[in-house]
Amino acid sequence: MTQPAIDDRDARFRLGIIGHGMWPSNYLIPGARQLSDVDIVAVCGRDSTRAADFADAHGIPRSYDSIERMLTAEDLDGVIIATPPRHHEAAVRAVSGVRAAVLCEKPLALELESARRIRDLLVDRPALTGFTLRWQPLFRALRGVIGEGVVGAVQHVRIRYVQSSAATPARAWDWHFDAADEPLDVVSDLGPHAIDLVRWMVGDVTHVTAFARTTISERADPGSGGRRQVTNHDDADVYLSAESGATVSLTISRVAPDVGVAGGITIEVLAAEGWIRVDSNEADVVIGTASGIRRRPVPVTSFLDGAGAQIRDFVRISRGEHGDALPSIDDGYQAQCVMDAIARSLDARETVPVRR
Repeated sequence: MTQPAIDDRDARFRLGIIGHGMWPSNYLIPGARQLSDVDIVAVCGRDSTRAADFADAHGIPRSYDSIERMLTAEDLDGVIIATPPRHHEAAVRAVSGVRAAVLCEKPLALELESARRIRDLLVDRPALTGFTLRWQPLFRALRGVIGEGVVGAVQHVRIRYVQSSAATPARAWDWHFDAADEPLDVVSDLGPHAIDLVRWMVGDVTHVTAFARTTISERADPGSGGRRQVTNHDDADVYLSAESGATVSLTISRVAPDVGVAGGITIEVLAAEGWIRVDSNEADVVIGTASGIRRRPVPVTSFLDGAGAQIRDFVRISRGEHGDALPSIDDGYQAQCVMDAIARSLDARETVPVRR
């Protein structure tokens, strides 16, 4: 059923959030509060006490422990789904019965069929996948340089996406280290962002070869006071082939050594007439061609600046406005197709095709 977009562009935008973890606290809520016409009116979580405490901590007027109750009580213009991925489909099913636009965090689901159902449920309404890197000026500038043809046709891309967030056993066990909640481990966590960047730069992926490992096998369990087994991987190397003929090598890790920064993304594009390099800890796009090496400055912005731009674009598409190169729900599904291929490659220990 097609849901109407918001017609009154001067109206205040009533936003509800499903989920009350670190990401809403550190990114989504600060981003929304950069916008003068957005009101976060409600938050929903399965634990009523935690949801109420979260609402109090962030100055959100109301909290709920049922998505259905929140949607019945609140006339929402938009809903952000920021729960662990295994709860995304149930949240989308609930929201599909009301008029609200949807921003669903990545990955859409834990397995491909669930992601397909989510895509189909949201096909007739304004909806985005939370691929935050598309709102970062550095990566927008990189894509712009590729599109200009400055270095010719892309032949190979190297991406190194690493974090030190779990680099030592001092990081306690949580759901990110549980195969039941995150079966594709670091590939489910950081991988969707990297895969989306790949598709954004070189187009759809056709084949995958993947390798993964667990470097820290146990972590302290705050719940029991003992130690708990890590049941998924924290480090992976993935090789991708694209329909365009380009190839991609992708390294993803959340156990990279702590070198004074939380982590970063380095991308090198090798092309027919030169190369391009960006590093998320630096401000320039570096371009090498036969005429020499030059730098294209990119304004230095904080990660939270991207959050404000992301919520602003969500509001715009909710109101029927066009957004340039925004990550659709189908983009989220296409990334899930690649992650499904990564899982099959790890199981088979061979190169596998991407199935859609």
